[in-house]
Amino acid sequence: MEKKSNKITGRQWGMLIIESLGWSGVMVMGYFFSSYYALIQSTFSYSNNQAANLVAIMSAAGAASYLCGGFLADTFAPKINLAISYIGLTAIGVIILMRPSYGIMQVLAVLVSVFGLGTFVPTMLKYVSSLGSREQMAELYGYFYALAAAEALVIAPIASKLMSTGGDYAGLRIIIIFFCGMMIVSMVVHFVWVERAMTLAEEEKSEDDKFSFKIIPELLKNPNMYFVILVACFTLLPYDLNTFVQPLLASQFDASQSMIQFVASYANNGTALILAPLAGIIAAKLGSTSRVMTMSIILGIIATLGILFVPWDHKYVIPAVIIVFALRSVFSIGKPARNTMVGESRLPKKARGTVIGLMFAITGLQSTAVAKGAGYLTTAYEGAKGYKILFTAALVLFVIGTIVSMIFSRRLKKAKERDAVEGAPADLMI
Repeated sequence: MEKKSNKITGRQWGMLIIESLGWSGVMVMGYFFSSYYALIQSTFSYSNNQAANLVAIMSAAGAASYLCGGFLADTFAPKINLAISYIGLTAIGVIILMRPSYGIMQVLAVLVSVFGLGTFVPTMLKYVSSLGSREQMAELYGYFYALAAAEALVIAPIASKLMSTGGDYAGLRIIIIFFCGMMIVSMVVHFVWVERAMTLAEEEKSEDDKFSFKIIPELLKNPNMYFVILVACFTLLPYDLNTFVQPLLASQFDASQSMIQFVASYANNGTALILAPLAGIIAAKLGSTSRVMTMSIILGIIATLGILFVPWDHKYVIPAVIIVFALRSVFSIGKPARNTMVGESRLPKKARGTVIGLMFAITGLQSTAVAKGAGYLTTAYEGAKGYKILFTAALVLFVIGTIVSMIFSRRLKKAKERDAVEGAPADLMI
C-alpha cells in the first residue's frame, strides 16, 4: 500500500497565510488596550488608574469571552463567528479613530475581548486543525504561529518609525488602519477561496458529530480535561512573567531602553518564528505533543535557574538577555503545542472548540492572578528581593508542571498501547 504523504501542500500554505493575516490583525485589536498601553495613555491623556482600568476590564471580559467562544466554535459555522469578529473589531477601530469619551472606551474594552477573543480565537484555532490531516496538525499550528510572528516582525519596526516621525496619535491611526486592513483582506479571501474549499467537509458531518451542551458534564468528569488545562497553564507561565522581565532588566541589570525594546520585540516574535514550526516538526516526528511540552517546561526550569543564579549586575546583562530569550522560548514552543495537545487529548472530537475555550478561559484567569501577585511582590519587596521571590515561585511551578506533563504523557502513551490491541475509538481526539 502506498504511504500517504503528510507534507504541507501549496494550497495549505496559502490557507495558512490568509488565516494568519486575520490572526495578526485580530491579536492587535483584541489585545489593544494592553499591547498599546503606553501609546493609548499618551494619545488620550489618561491617568495611570484610567489606563490600568481599561486593561483590567479587557482581561476580565476576556476570560468570560473565551469560555463562551468555545461553545460558539462548536455550535455555529466558522464563517459566522469569523465574520462577526472581523466586522466587529474593524468597527471598534473606526470608533477609536474618532477619539471617543472615556466611558465609551470602557465599553470598547469589553467589546474587543468579545470580538477578538470570544468569537474568534477558539473558532480560528479549531479551524486551523481542519486544514489538514491529524498527522499534519502539529506542523499546521507551528507554521500558522510562525507566519503570524513573521508578519509582526515586519510590521513592528514600520509602525515604530511612523510613530517617531508623526507622533502618537498618527502612529495609533496607522496601526488601527493597517491591522483592520489585514482583517478585511483575510476575511474577503477566506470567504471567496478558503471557505469554499472547506464547506464540503462540514456538510458531510452527521448529527452524531455535532456539538451538544449535554457533553459538558462528560468533559468535566474526564481527568484529561484537567491535564490539558494544567499543562497549558505551566507553558503559559513564561508569558505571564514576561511583563516583569522588562523592569527587571532595567532596575537590576541597568539595561538601556533600546535593548529592552529589542528583547520585547524579538524575544516574543523571533522565538515564535523559529521555534513554533520546529516544535510542530518535532511533535510530528515523536508522535507525541505532550512529550514536547514536557521538554519545553524543563527548559523553563533551566532558564529560571539561570535568572536566579546569574549575578544581577550590568556586566551580566547579555547573559541575562540570553536567559530571557530561553524563558520566552518555553512559551513559543508551547503556543502551537497546546492546541495540538488538545488534538491528542482523547476528549470528544465534537467538543474541540469547547475544550480550547475552557483552556483559554482558565489560562486567562491565571494571567490575571499572576499579574496581581507579581505586582504585589515587586511593590511590597522593593529591589531585587521581590524579583527573587517571584522567580523562585516560578521555578517551583515549573518543577510541578514537568511532573504533571510527564504523567499526562505517560497516560496518553498507555492509551495508545491499548488502542493497538482493542482498536482506536472513532469519536475521540487521538
